[in-house]
Amino acid sequence: MSKALPIADNHAHVNPIRGLGPREVARRFRRTGGWFMGVVALLTWDLGLSQGNLSDVDKLYRLTIESAKVIQGEGVKAIAIIGLHPAECVRLLEAGWGINEVREFMVKSIDLAAQYVKRGEAAGIGEVGRPHWEVNANVVGLCNEVVEYAMTVAKDLNAVVHLHLEREGEATVRSIVELANRAGVRDKWRIILHHASPSMVKPAVDNGLTPSIPVGRRGEFEEAVKLTKALVVESDYADDPRRPGAVIPPWRILSRVNNLLRLNLISEEDVAKMMIDGIERLYGVRYG
Repeated sequence: MSKALPIADNHAHVNPIRGLGPREVARRFRRTGGWFMGVVALLTWDLGLSQGNLSDVDKLYRLTIESAKVIQGEGVKAIAIIGLHPAECVRLLEAGWGINEVREFMVKSIDLAAQYVKRGEAAGIGEVGRPHWEVNANVVGLCNEVVEYAMTVAKDLNAVVHLHLEREGEATVRSIVELANRAGVRDKWRIILHHASPSMVKPAVDNGLTPSIPVGRRGEFEEAVKLTKALVVESDYADDPRRPGAVIPPWRILSRVNNLLRLNLISEEDVAKMMIDGIERLYGVRYG
């Protein structure tokens, strides 16, 4: 049964410089039924690149896109999601940049990502968002401006946005809906709440957003699927040999899915809805 199950990883990172790299990750994933992977940009410093340098941001994007192409070459359908993580905002502020300077830089990074999306080389913008750790109100305000701008750009491109956020349940979802409304987003299902907690699932679905559930956090996948099957799943794999076990790798998603099947929490039809239907809708790819 397990070999016949379609497995999709909505949000994973691969590191062609310091990690296993896209080819080996794809091979391991494919052996467990993996058919699709959303390859999301890492942080600049994960690849030995400089913060605050638009040329290095471009290198980050190109490495992400190239990684997706390598994965495709191994028989796994893949798309690239490119953008700057909110930690980049925080690092620049800590380095002495002003709020306005950081805002301008983040806007330029989104505009650069949009060029790749327009050319069909990337499928969306991300991960952008807010820190999940405590920061002051000025940082939150800056990040909200960046998120709203990313939503506006993605809306005009009919592209997805992967959002990195704090995990504060309905309050987090409500704030994103407000930003989406301000940005004029109608197709809110293209807004993906990366690493969503179970407490965010129902509010997200009720408001038309797409929750992406990490399968490696104990009990959360099980709790989420009891609430809805209108979700996608992710490993949030970092491909970082310095942090083994920090998150599960894509090739272990299958075992988590099989466990839910054994517990009768999901059916094979539910698996197809999460692992095929949701992915096809978000990214325009086709299974098989």
